[in-house]
Amino acid sequence: MHKLGNKTQIKSKSVNEHGYLHDVHGAHGKASFRFPDHSFELKWDKMPNAKSYALLLEDFDAMKVIGFPFIHWVAVNVKENFVSEAASKLAFDHLKENLGKAMPSNLLWQGYNSSVSKTLVTENKEKGSSLNGILPEMFTSLELEDAAQYFGPYPPDKDHVYTLTVFGLDVDASELEYKDADGLSHKLDKPYYVGDFLQAVDTHVVGTYTLNFKYRQAGSN
Repeated sequence: MHKLGNKTQIKSKSVNEHGYLHDVHGAHGKASFRFPDHSFELKWDKMPNAKSYALLLEDFDAMKVIGFPFIHWVAVNVKENFVSEAASKLAFDHLKENLGKAMPSNLLWQGYNSSVSKTLVTENKEKGSSLNGILPEMFTSLELEDAAQYFGPYPPDKDHVYTLTVFGLDVDASELEYKDADGLSHKLDKPYYVGDFLQAVDTHVVGTYTLNFKYRQAGSN
């Protein structure tokens, strides 16, 4: 059973005493994008030997709906033991205005959420394709880079539990690298996939904190 809500080591003002994330950060909020994009504030205790931090937000309850966990947010280049509210949008707006360029050192470096894959979307099934879409249209990004940001909770069937993991890393984000299928090395200062992220941080994790919270079903009153 998940321990829900804020803990001594990690907490958010956006998670209430019942362990629920505030409406504004998910399906019940007012999004400026095609899906909920208003990320929440988060603070945690400093980890010994950590030179930077990384974030990963997942919905494992999505497995009951689509057959796999849904990645809502992944980010590195967190220099302090906190992230500010709406930090994702600040970084995403810069990315959109500077496509193809490396992200600056003063913003989050974000990877792709699960809206990246159009092959999973029912309405985007190509003519003659054997792929059967399983996600609604709103759960996909129109452009690849649109997925490089926070995707707020949007549980379609019932209230879901979300798992936010903070990784303490023994290096600065500028030192993180992963290798692609051709053996070429890449840094994380341009959008990346979660697999790339996990490869890059694999030998650098000095500690983790986990915050579990709920979000109420989309469309419910």
